[in-house]
Amino acid sequence: MKAGLNQYRITILAGIVLLVLLLAIMVTGLLGQLRDLSIAEDDNMQWGISQIDVEFANLNATISKRLSDNSLADSEIRLRLDIAISRLSILNSGRAATLFAGSDAIQKLVAPIEIFSERAIEISDKPGPITDVDLLRLRALTEEVRPNVRKIALLGVELNALRSEARRAEFSRQLTRTGGIAIVLLALMAVLMLLLDRMLRRAARRDAELLTSSQLLKSTVAASLDAIVTANDKGQIVEFNAAAEDVFGWKRDEIIGKTMEETFIPHRMRDAHHSGMARYLETGKPRVVDGGRVELAALRKSGEEFPIELNITSVKDDDGTKFIAYLRDISVRKINDQKLIDARDRAERTDKAKSQFLTVMSHEMRTPLNGILGVLDLLKTTKLTAKQSRYADIATASSEILLEHISEALDITRIEAGTFQLTPQDFDLPVLVHSIADVLEPLAREKQLGLGVQIDEIMRRSFHGDSSRIRQIMTNLIGNAIKFTDEGKIGIKVSGIHGPADSSLKFAVADTGAGIEAEHLEQIFEDFVALAHSEGRQSRGDGLGLSISRKIARQMGGDVSVVSEVGKGSTFTLTVPLQRQEHDPQESATNAINPVGLTEEAREILLVEDNNINRKVLRDMLYAMGHRVTEAVNGVDCLEQAEAKRFDLIFMDISMPEMDGIEATRNLRAGDGPNVATNVIGLTAHGQEEFREQAERAGMNSFHTKPIRLTVLRGIISGFGGALHSPLPTEALQELCAALGPDRVQDTGTSFFGELNAFIAEARSGGMPAGVSELAEAAHKIKGAAALLGLQNLEAKLAELELLARNDDVPDLAERIEEVERISQISQTDFATVVQSFRL
Repeated sequence: MKAGLNQYRITILAGIVLLVLLLAIMVTGLLGQLRDLSIAEDDNMQWGISQIDVEFANLNATISKRLSDNSLADSEIRLRLDIAISRLSILNSGRAATLFAGSDAIQKLVAPIEIFSERAIEISDKPGPITDVDLLRLRALTEEVRPNVRKIALLGVELNALRSEARRAEFSRQLTRTGGIAIVLLALMAVLMLLLDRMLRRAARRDAELLTSSQLLKSTVAASLDAIVTANDKGQIVEFNAAAEDVFGWKRDEIIGKTMEETFIPHRMRDAHHSGMARYLETGKPRVVDGGRVELAALRKSGEEFPIELNITSVKDDDGTKFIAYLRDISVRKINDQKLIDARDRAERTDKAKSQFLTVMSHEMRTPLNGILGVLDLLKTTKLTAKQSRYADIATASSEILLEHISEALDITRIEAGTFQLTPQDFDLPVLVHSIADVLEPLAREKQLGLGVQIDEIMRRSFHGDSSRIRQIMTNLIGNAIKFTDEGKIGIKVSGIHGPADSSLKFAVADTGAGIEAEHLEQIFEDFVALAHSEGRQSRGDGLGLSISRKIARQMGGDVSVVSEVGKGSTFTLTVPLQRQEHDPQESATNAINPVGLTEEAREILLVEDNNINRKVLRDMLYAMGHRVTEAVNGVDCLEQAEAKRFDLIFMDISMPEMDGIEATRNLRAGDGPNVATNVIGLTAHGQEEFREQAERAGMNSFHTKPIRLTVLRGIISGFGGALHSPLPTEALQELCAALGPDRVQDTGTSFFGELNAFIAEARSGGMPAGVSELAEAAHKIKGAAALLGLQNLEAKLAELELLARNDDVPDLAERIEEVERISQISQTDFATVVQSFRL
């Protein structure tokens, strides 16, 4: 600051000196011009011009006297002539030339005089004496130019007078300018003096403020809770506050003058410190200095090393570079951080152990559930009393609830572990939504609630996505709506927006229940949170349903949200992005390649399962379906059995001792034995996502999660072509029996199968040629009736026939009709079994 003030002062003084110098130069010039005016050069010049006329008069008088009395010598004549001619030289040189320059009148007067000079010189320089003739001629020349000489003298007087007047006027103007400039310079000098005075006063104030700020800074540094150490560019400590004394154990008087290297920098870091300071002083590039906060180690006076947080800044003054270090003892924080890290690691290990536990328990609980549900399914195929059938239904329902909880707990572990995977596939949206509503409609009907479905017309198409997860979420939302609505209705609305390639779908489930208070709207989506009945809607008994639904939706790129009003109801909305599919899903199903599988003549099945109970249950199920079963207890046993005999289908457990199902399948596909192309069905008690990709790469044709129910098992075998039985009719037929009674359903079934047999007979006799509309319409009509009765396989086969007929592409009608007849016979048997079970 002081150096800057001095510079300002020097600048102002230099300006004042420059102004004085300029003023002196102008005054000096003015005096010079004044001196010029006082010198009589112009008078001398005027006198010289006037003397020309005098000399010419003298010359003429001399010539006349010589002619009159011949008393003068030739030398006197020549002398006078030379004097006259020499006077003429004034006109062409010096100030006279400058005076006459540019005057045309002077030039006209001078021309005859120059001629006179030439002729007079000729007479004067002629050898011999000057004769009277010469004198007469010379006098004539003289008299001829004397008027011009006189005019030049007069004109010279006039021009000189004008010039003198101009010089006086210029001098006056110069004097005026000089005075004005002098006044301006004096004003500027006054302004500069005032500015200097103002700057001095401002500098005085700044000095006072700086002194106050310095005192305040000293007080702040002294009272700072952080250690502040100031050192010069040699590393010597020049300031050391009280906090630094507490941190390092040094007293200020003890450490001032010592270097940082010999006091609180650890020995192992001193070389790096020394080289770093030298590099900074040389290059000015920040690394630690002016580089922000860093964590390092320091030494106390006692020699104890401890961690510090350090920030070093630099400042330059007249004495060189100063380094200011702000240090904080972070040893306590480091200890606490380590405790937090240890606690986090323990929590992560606990969470990992929990996830592993849930995964293991899921597998271990699925295994006995597989046996329980399988035995219950087999039990239902036997003749039971009404009470026994009810007990079996209760046990089955309880097992299914337990299985659902296991699956959802496993979903949580997958999501938290980041291993959750989706299984997208093509599906028809209206079919999916209506099938969900059909399954849940009996629950709504029991509570006398309406259940309506509304699908926007633009959404009635096929999409590509994980339809099973959408079904899971929607089943949860609709089930909750039914469970916690006592009167009114449940509405399902499907809408959305089509983008360039994908679509954003909204599945809204609105109810007229008790509603949810605003403070609980987000709470219901937390894990293991269930609101009591007194507080409104209860999300689930275990508090996982909505939580899992939202997590799955977000894994799909969507979300689950809710709006609710207490006393009026709630609306839960699932939003999810899906890819649009332009093809008909029925066409995809028709064009799918069915693997070569079972036939009625060849139905050898290899069952590979390490759990005795599961193996026996699956074996009994397959026996009941009319298949011959060979058992294997692990992968090694499976390969031995597969080398010895060809099988039509292999059920392969994934997790087994000695050799698991993945490796066994891989070895089976890599060999050249009789079962290298046999269809392999993977079974696991784990979730499908864990092993699906591995199973597909190994060569498995299909993959299913335990427990395998009897109806599912029939569907699996039917899906691989030509099983002895199709899957049992779905819940639709059971609900139909419950609503209408078994007798009326039996009558409906008898009428349906009669029409079906008539259709088959007419198609065989050629009454409906392939490709005509009659075949398509007949197949469509019977397909609708099959769907109403829940005969899924028959419905699918008739839909395939309808599509081919509408496309005028049924080259193998007889074969198609035989396939419909075969499935019809199986369906009729299963239909009778279900109806009979309702009579017991």
